[in-house]
Amino acid sequence: MTIAFFDLDHTLLDGANGTLYAKQMIREKLMDRRVLLVVAWYSVLYKLNRFPREAAYRKVLDEMGRHTVLEMIDMMDRGFELYIVPRLYRRGADLVTDHKAQGHTTVIATAAGEYVAERVRAQLGADDYLATPTPTRGDRISSEIVGPMAFQEGKLEMALDFCGERGVDISDCWFYSDSASDLPLLDAVGHPILVNPQLKLRLANRKRGWPVLRFDEYASFDAIARPVRVKSPGMDRFVRMYEESLAAR
Repeated sequence: MTIAFFDLDHTLLDGANGTLYAKQMIREKLMDRRVLLVVAWYSVLYKLNRFPREAAYRKVLDEMGRHTVLEMIDMMDRGFELYIVPRLYRRGADLVTDHKAQGHTTVIATAAGEYVAERVRAQLGADDYLATPTPTRGDRISSEIVGPMAFQEGKLEMALDFCGERGVDISDCWFYSDSASDLPLLDAVGHPILVNPQLKLRLANRKRGWPVLRFDEYASFDAIARPVRVKSPGMDRFVRMYEESLAAR
């Protein structure tokens, strides 16, 4: 058994899902415009590979926690079709299909929230996802993060656990990424592939000589896939409630 891991932001997706959703929340008056300045600063730090992932994730969760979970799922559902699906790369989608055809398990491995990870997994037909859990308290999203985040060493830890549970040697696996923050997992797999790599990753690759791919064309889809489940029980309960409400309309 072999596993092919795929990063999301700037790899399968042209852009950062968090930035796209933040702009949507501002347009829909669900978030103060001043937050966009914070998002812009985080984007600069990301490009410099100095992104404070935990602080940024807590900030996002705090903003989302001002609304109910179902309101946020509804917002993300609209945004997925409007802003995420049109920016998914064709070659990334094709690679997911190609790996599946070879009998490989395909996994979206992203620091994004698990609702977005599950939506992308379903849209591309991937087998599974690794993502930062989305905590809930009552009917709101909480910023009380439990467990590792799918970022830097945390993503590697989650990938190692995923492989270990399936008896797979990570040195037999593939990983596609754009970011130097993913170097821990890129160094661990046997088949690291760089996609539209950021400067710091290009510099790190001078001594490594890993293959580099360029994605530019967007994929086209006949339909928008619906989510099946998310792994956090609390969040999954709300996703199921939302899907049932859609079916009843």
